[in-house]
Amino acid sequence: MKGLFLPKALALAATCLTLAMASPAHASKCEAGTIFNPITKVRWSCIFPITIGGVKIGPHDPLGKALDAQSASKPLCACRKGVTFWFGVKVSFWSPNRMVDVVTEPGCMMALGADILSTHGRLQGSQSSIADGTNTRKMFAQMHYYISPVWKMLDMFTDLPCFQDDGFDVALITEVLATWQSATLSAIIQPEAILFGNPAAGLACMSDSAAAAAGKVVDPLFWCMGSWGATYPIAGDIHFDDSVEAWAGLAARGIFMMGRLGSLTISSADGCSFIPQPIWTKSRYKLQLMEPVKGGQCVNVGRPGSLWTSAKHAPGRDNAQFMLFEKTICCAGIAVP
Repeated sequence: MKGLFLPKALALAATCLTLAMASPAHASKCEAGTIFNPITKVRWSCIFPITIGGVKIGPHDPLGKALDAQSASKPLCACRKGVTFWFGVKVSFWSPNRMVDVVTEPGCMMALGADILSTHGRLQGSQSSIADGTNTRKMFAQMHYYISPVWKMLDMFTDLPCFQDDGFDVALITEVLATWQSATLSAIIQPEAILFGNPAAGLACMSDSAAAAAGKVVDPLFWCMGSWGATYPIAGDIHFDDSVEAWAGLAARGIFMMGRLGSLTISSADGCSFIPQPIWTKSRYKLQLMEPVKGGQCVNVGRPGSLWTSAKHAPGRDNAQFMLFEKTICCAGIAVP
């Protein structure tokens, strides 16, 4: 995924959105001190464990052992790209490659520390109670997805052949997507959502939630996000009991949406290439909360908030930022002429 996602379409949509706004201006509460600093905001312990030639190095999360089951087990590897061959040692680690904002203030680009889109009070995030006796609430928020290759930004490990050569960029902002604002419109664009809006699919998600609590991820249940809710509809509404857990759910839904838009890739099992992911492989991702409070650990998709969200919601701060760590498998070797 290179450059701004559909730049002409986004520019046109933003122009139409701005022209359509006619109500009085709304004062943004976008925090000014959230500019991304890869040294201080990234929880560097999340890159572990690192596996080199089948040997694991560094600490790991006991609840996340299942996530590391895909670590490189075979010590040696061989790859071919065109007429180039290389042989080497298989390496795997967690790479901080992407960031996701979940904001109640439209246009609040937390990585930039600025509000770039005046929506005149429209598209605001919200929280509301659901009067159905379940004591649950519903949140609506916007999502921003960034390309943020931290290793390249710090000029580290750039000689490894498995790093994507992308620069920092904004890949997607949902303020210009009508489908994010309405679950009905989203269902029109993603009609398969109807297949998973039934009791049988919901019961399957109960098992995914139980697995997520144990640090496991059930990849075939791609329509489930463990305790964070359902992947569908791919829109900004989500039911919740815990605000931080809801932020994580919308961030994970954003990752899934990038795959449905054809803009998500993962490293192949042999470490030789990147392959497209129209349907995400949940076990290849873990998230770290960076704002409003820096998280003390990375969590697998769907981990219950009771295990990690305590004291993570600063009073009066309802915009969140996550670092997305991707499991990277790499064949690090020497080219053979």
